[in-house]
Amino acid sequence: MDLARRAFPAHVVNLEEDWGDWFQSQKQFDLAIEHFVQAGIFRKAIKAAISARKWNRAVQLIANQPPEISRPYYKQIARHYAEIRQLDLAEKYFINAGEFVEAFEMYVRCNKWDQAYQVTSRYLPESEYTMLYVQEARKFEG
Repeated sequence: MDLARRAFPAHVVNLEEDWGDWFQSQKQFDLAIEHFVQAGIFRKAIKAAISARKWNRAVQLIANQPPEISRPYYKQIARHYAEIRQLDLAEKYFINAGEFVEAFEMYVRCNKWDQAYQVTSRYLPESEYTMLYVQEARKFEG
């Protein structure tokens, strides 16, 4: 790459992306991530980090991205943390994703009603969170 940077600087981004694609095809995600970062192609870098289950790296990459890019990835990351029962991290990333109802539902599934209430009362209008509680109550009736 050093030679390419000196001799053909305009082609470096494409070369970095091509290397990233190749490493990803070989399941060498760590190398793919770094080449995508060098190319400035953060969506591919984030996808590679998530594919490799490198959750901390994915969070690092997402942190500096605008919400329209980061939001869907935060949701994926939140679901991972919910799955492994790291509920505080899951909540954080659901909130970053704007998925307040999904954070509520996660806490309900875990019988963490106080946390479910905290999320809904903090982020949803009263009419909306009242409706969520009515829907949950109906589940117990049936």
